[in-house]
Amino acid sequence: MRCPTLAELPMPPSGKAGWPWTEESPQQSGATSDGRRCPRVSIVTPSYNQGRFIEETIRSILLQGYADLEYILIDARSTDESISVVRKYQPWFAYWVSEPDRGQADALRKGFDKARGELLGWINADDLLAPGALRTLAEAYVGHPHFGIYAGTVENFRHTPSEEGREVVKQHNISFVNLLLPTFAEKPRFHQPGIFFTSDIYRKAGKVDPSYQYRMDYDLLIRMLDEGGRVYYLNESLAYFRKHALSKTGRRTYAYFLRAFDETSNVTNRYLDRLSEEDRGRLRLQRVNDLLHGAYYGLMSAQPKETAKCLRLAVILGRSSIYRALLLGILQAVVPRLERLLGTR
Repeated sequence: MRCPTLAELPMPPSGKAGWPWTEESPQQSGATSDGRRCPRVSIVTPSYNQGRFIEETIRSILLQGYADLEYILIDARSTDESISVVRKYQPWFAYWVSEPDRGQADALRKGFDKARGELLGWINADDLLAPGALRTLAEAYVGHPHFGIYAGTVENFRHTPSEEGREVVKQHNISFVNLLLPTFAEKPRFHQPGIFFTSDIYRKAGKVDPSYQYRMDYDLLIRMLDEGGRVYYLNESLAYFRKHALSKTGRRTYAYFLRAFDETSNVTNRYLDRLSEEDRGRLRLQRVNDLLHGAYYGLMSAQPKETAKCLRLAVILGRSSIYRALLLGILQAVVPRLERLLGTR
């Protein structure tokens, strides 16, 4: 589908201006700058009760001015105004549905199963594509078709994409080894809204696993890298990531941490037999560090039992006698005071 123009879309709500309300990307031909055919790009938006933001998301994708867009939206039967918004833009969806699902990863898998594009990616219902993102992506793919994975800059914002002080996240050091065993010197940075990939590498890696709630992007990325995918980095911004208290990543509670920790461990455990004993030790200490973060979330959530659980697990994993003694000291000193102050739950 050719992307619609601003004039073809419904009028924006009163008081809305700028991208993507009153601004659009220029309409582009079906060829890249060197005359080669633009690839079809399939974008999937998983949606559930993001009615406050979803229209902005939809418009940012439709107003790309791109020659061959396939836009798919999978809604989990939202109970807010989401569906009434989606219906306004129904003519421009290649496919959309509103039905119960098992969560975001399940919605993504269903959406990508419908996709027929050469390039795939997802934009959540509270995030946006940057102006001209699809043209930038297409140029990178046509010029470097054998990488499989394309990572562009993402800009984090709270209120509007154009606000001052937004955080610019440049992705780097993304490799199978670095994702599995991050070190301080080579710690990778990846940010899902700016990650796109070929349909070939996606299907070769085995698609999105619907059993994951939080780390489906990490799981999929590491499998695509394991299947031979390489990352091509784009210096341009491809997406805007909205930071707000009701997002999944905004609710940094103990429950969030515990599920994310278990999912990360499940991914890395698949590859333990490839690691040396030294690398297994590094991975174990990384998990100890993660558990200390979990103890912090438990503390901030006023959950002393959960805090104690994380610290105890950290002690079990921290096999070094010095490290273990340090953790035991923390455990013995902190937890009883927490229980007295906050009350055992």
